[in-house]
Amino acid sequence: MAKVLKSLTLAVKSADAQADIALINQFSKRELTPEEVYCFSVVMCDNDIDRDLERFTNKTLDKLAELFVGKTVIRDHYWSADQQMCRIYACEVQKTTDQNQAGEPLRRLVGKAYMLNTEETKSTIDAIEGGILKEVSVGCRISKKTCSLCGTSFRMNWSSWEYECENHHKKGETYPGEGYCYVNLEDPTDAYELSFVAVPAQRNAGVIKSVTDHEVDDAFDTLLSCPDLSEHPKFQELLKLMQRSTMSAEDRAARKKILSESEKIIKNYERKYQK
Repeated sequence: MAKVLKSLTLAVKSADAQADIALINQFSKRELTPEEVYCFSVVMCDNDIDRDLERFTNKTLDKLAELFVGKTVIRDHYWSADQQMCRIYACEVQKTTDQNQAGEPLRRLVGKAYMLNTEETKSTIDAIEGGILKEVSVGCRISKKTCSLCGTSFRMNWSSWEYECENHHKKGETYPGEGYCYVNLEDPTDAYELSFVAVPAQRNAGVIKSVTDHEVDDAFDTLLSCPDLSEHPKFQELLKLMQRSTMSAEDRAARKKILSESEKIIKNYERKYQK
């Protein structure tokens, strides 16, 4: 399964705290009043094809609407208690009058979130109201990536180093008699967070995807079947990665600290003697 982050640059709109206070109080330890909270609605993602040539299917959006209720809103996908800004208290899929690039009605996942209305949160509320904070990105786990043409799974073919489906369709390619190929993101298993991101996102820009377990297994099978990897241009990179993977978390942290200190020493040396 792959963790997927998808970003949108869309307007954030105020929500009605008075009407939604009962929903909000489902997540608070004490009963809050409408005056104590600030709430807003935001388009989190949609079913259009993004610049990575991938899209959430309608069924995926419906499932994400369930999974995101109760999840936190943070900054820059940084999982830390002091980075938690708000909580999503309601989520629904809305159908628009527009069409997506697949020729279907455009559907959007719209969430409602709340935060406490205090002096400490005033600057954040002002940034939302003023349109400064409006780029958002969803983090979720997707179990299937399928071909829009034949429905088979997409994965990395480690023999050819091509990302393709089981019938060798490649996303972004047009096949006569079949059509344009893109990837459908299906079967979400978890929703992690909605994040305000610092860098303005392009339309539906996919940011990070991790390799799934079965893809790693396929990669190892291919590597183990190779008679000689030493001449491959990426062999040294692979070797370094494997060496780091055998280190404990403490050793990796110590190594990172040593490298950081060494870099500082080198920079100080360059400033002193290479003017």
